[in-house]
Amino acid sequence: MSDEFPSDIQGEDPRQLERRVVRLQGLLRIYRWCLGATLLLVGLLTILLFYAKVPPLGRAIVIDGKPLAMVRNEQAAVAVRQRLLAPAGGADGRATFRESWEDATRPTNGERILSINEAIRLLRGKVTVVKEAFAIEASGNQLVVVPTREMAQAVLDRLKAKYASPSDAVVRMTKLSPAPTIRPCTELPPKIVSDESEAVNRLTNARSRRTYAIRAGDYPERIASSHGMSLDEFWDLNPGLKGQTLHPGQQVQVFGRQGGLTVVTIKETVTTVTTPPPFAKEKTTALPQGQKKVLDPGRPGRKRVRWEITMNNEREVSRRPLGEEIVVEPRPQRVLIGTK
Repeated sequence: MSDEFPSDIQGEDPRQLERRVVRLQGLLRIYRWCLGATLLLVGLLTILLFYAKVPPLGRAIVIDGKPLAMVRNEQAAVAVRQRLLAPAGGADGRATFRESWEDATRPTNGERILSINEAIRLLRGKVTVVKEAFAIEASGNQLVVVPTREMAQAVLDRLKAKYASPSDAVVRMTKLSPAPTIRPCTELPPKIVSDESEAVNRLTNARSRRTYAIRAGDYPERIASSHGMSLDEFWDLNPGLKGQTLHPGQQVQVFGRQGGLTVVTIKETVTTVTTPPPFAKEKTTALPQGQKKVLDPGRPGRKRVRWEITMNNEREVSRRPLGEEIVVEPRPQRVLIGTK
């Protein structure tokens, strides 16, 4: 017994000793539980103190590098973007903003977090919705913008067919002048032409752009009027100048001469023409001096002439003969002329 217990408890009843051990073990468990709860409480208090010092976070919407609106989270920022793009068909992924758009999580720093509707109202006048499209250009001028590359090619083909030659002509070459190109672009939805017939008309009636240096006394209305433009057309060509003062020497964009496409068609055609009868004179002493008498009125002939014709749209600009074939020989007209 002396080997198992200290000397001060060797005389105690083993059952009492066992009960004391059980109580001590219970106290030890309570102590451990209290210690764990205390540590957990200290951890929670530490976290609360930390977040009490950190400002709340929101999702900042940044346009062209400038934060303009604060919404609750990324989902709200996505909803604002989608609803701003929706009127231009943003659901198909082809609408975007002319300005750069970013959204990032940032401290609010006291800024009020906007609802989705509030953010839309705030941003609607600060972003420009454009749509991916394809422009038909020539000589550096944008002639028309259509939704797809396939439509752009169809419009060019339809323009060539608009001035197709008659069935009796053999077309040697058809080309568009100046040579057009198709390139991807972004454009305001109202300026994208979705009707092929309208696009074809714009190709032939388009106006070219050129640079104009402002002179003393010029103002937007005067510049637009002198170049056959409306004021809205002037602002469309020079969007960055609206609301600014114009100065002499400053360069602006204006419309110049007609700059549309011309369909050049070179074709061969055959025509049948009538040839007058040649004039054959015969002198006779049977008639007084200078008197004439028709012996045979003759007969006109016919021949086929092959032509090379160059057309600009529907206007003939040149014609040259390539060869001819006699169909009916003319019979000469015989006339007697008196010498008496």
